[in-house]
Amino acid sequence: MRRFPKGFLWGTASAAHQVEGDNRNCDWWEWEHERGRIAKGDTSAVACDSYRRYREDVALLRELKQNAHRLSIEWSRIEPSEGVFDSRQIRHYRDVLGEMREQGIAPMVTLHHFTNPLWFVRKGGWISPDAPRAFIPFVHRVIDELGDLVDIWCTINEPSIYAANGWITGEFPPGRHGDLAAQYRVTRNMHRAHELAYAVIKRRWPDSLVGLSHHKFLFLPATSRRRDRLAASVTQAVTDRWPVRPGRLRPIVDARSDYIGIAHYWGQMCAFDPRRPGNQFIRRFNPPGPVNEMGFVSDPSWMRGVLTELAPYRKPVYVTENGLATAEDAPRERYLTEVLGEVHAAIEEGVDVRGYFHWTNLDNFEWARGYTAHFGLIAVDRKTLERTIKPSGRLYARIATANGLAS
Repeated sequence: MRRFPKGFLWGTASAAHQVEGDNRNCDWWEWEHERGRIAKGDTSAVACDSYRRYREDVALLRELKQNAHRLSIEWSRIEPSEGVFDSRQIRHYRDVLGEMREQGIAPMVTLHHFTNPLWFVRKGGWISPDAPRAFIPFVHRVIDELGDLVDIWCTINEPSIYAANGWITGEFPPGRHGDLAAQYRVTRNMHRAHELAYAVIKRRWPDSLVGLSHHKFLFLPATSRRRDRLAASVTQAVTDRWPVRPGRLRPIVDARSDYIGIAHYWGQMCAFDPRRPGNQFIRRFNPPGPVNEMGFVSDPSWMRGVLTELAPYRKPVYVTENGLATAEDAPRERYLTEVLGEVHAAIEEGVDVRGYFHWTNLDNFEWARGYTAHFGLIAVDRKTLERTIKPSGRLYARIATANGLAS
């Protein structure tokens, strides 16, 4: 048996908008009701109905033998208008977190997971220089009202992916394309928001762990030629760094934090292509391998390198997201076993990995992919919303129970 460290966190991850349903006061609600934005015209109107069914869902987490779960607190519910806080919604999230703790499941709470209240968007959203300060009153209210139930905080989820999808690919609101300058303004503001939130949380709850989740989209050179290696390294740098002050970029994982949160799913090949000036002369394409429902290739062997790259920072590491989008569960079972083997190997090589949060517990509303991408360990019938644990969920429960993998 390949044992994991004592106290290792075995969990899943979710985001409020993707599972709760009826989250009408945010930019994603407006976005998904614009024609052509979401696959098959899907919406989050019902999602998984977890806002009402949270006790059932927490019980399923316990059945899967999890001792932790990562979830987000929906900003647009807590602060529906600027400076106005909804005590009923705060009580709801106290009930959710309290239920988790009663079931022995430690919450990792994310404060921003891609969605924004409409009042914030109307003021310019994350591209506005006032965005960091506008975010902080929500942070104050959440840590004051819910902080006694939280041990681990994640301030911002995947800032580089949020900015790239909103201002480079146009897949997220506001749907801009190729605006690299705007992408950097957004990540610069998110960096500032993280720094402010970190300080606020540590003043109020000094013993809590505070960090963020960085999405490590791996970029590999298409050939050994120097120009392709340069194309891959430039693309990686754009994804992995954010501005900390004018003219200076730093790795996102080097942000002020008590731990490093890393999300990793897939990778792409990069080649220099002089015919693509609009893409910074870089062509990106999938490497050989099965293509998942998100349109990418996921290779579990990449996980070890992603984690060992973090060793020089000498901080605890949590895999905040990882999973496979597939309607067929057998590939997920294979992937799960193999990728956890790579996590174990990284630990053996000295990386202080303290937890793994599988994306996700329930098949949910997967942003622009709607309900066409299946990441869950638990299936959700779209008509009845009945939950059914998949074989991969049972496998994950056995691994968590053993705190290890069979050799």
